[in-house]
Amino acid sequence: MKTPIPIECRVQRPARPAMPTGALAPGVDLDRFAAAAMAEIELREGYELELNAVLDACTLEIAGRRGR
Repeated sequence: MKTPIPIECRVQRPARPAMPTGALAPGVDLDRFAAAAMAEIELREGYELELNAVLDACTLEIAGRRGR
């Protein structure tokens, strides 16, 4: 009988970027808020890609060990 054994994932979690809307002053005009929000969307998408790459690296390592 095969018993799964947990293994440590040794991939470092990426640092969360500072989000542009968090740096806005209260009462900022709509144009600046919209620009910051659009920039934040791009940053979040990049961060999500990095997180998924880390998760994939850990998952692939586990899947590769199962085949042994």
